[in-house]
Amino acid sequence: MWFVTLSRLNRAHHHVLGELEALGLWSDSMAEVQVWLQPFAIGCFGWQDYGSSGDIHIPAVATPRILAKFGFNEGCSLRQLLRHEWAHALAHHHHDLVANRDFRQAFDGSHDCGRAVRSYCPTRHISPYASTQPMEDFAENFMHFVKHRGVPPAKWRNRHIERRWAFIRNLPNLFN
Repeated sequence: MWFVTLSRLNRAHHHVLGELEALGLWSDSMAEVQVWLQPFAIGCFGWQDYGSSGDIHIPAVATPRILAKFGFNEGCSLRQLLRHEWAHALAHHHHDLVANRDFRQAFDGSHDCGRAVRSYCPTRHISPYASTQPMEDFAENFMHFVKHRGVPPAKWRNRHIERRWAFIRNLPNLFN
């Protein structure tokens, strides 16, 4: 479906929250995040207010979703989108977990550097979007980590992706 309703958003969100809790990737401070249904967005599937409120915004109608419906770009399920944005919310509420040497080593750069550290390479990045900057690399890996319950599919079993997933797997041990 090319548009998001409040009931679809609530169902998907409830499912993703259960996944995060089951994997230990949930904290009390993340409960402050609100998820909002917005009417429209032009350039994105959704966004998270990183560095300000921390809230997540999902547009009911988004041009990338419409373009995907007609085969002009790759689509993104509502659950996938929420998993991705919750990665940003986790980083927002637990910045110390992503502002360190372990993160830089796992994701080839500083979380907040705002630029690509390396160009896209399918053995190094889980998606082309992951290569745009380390924070997006983290969010894309987090999204798939949650979807696959921490077990990477065979196509991602290499030292680069496994290093990123090991970082994510260790996050619950670092929550206060």
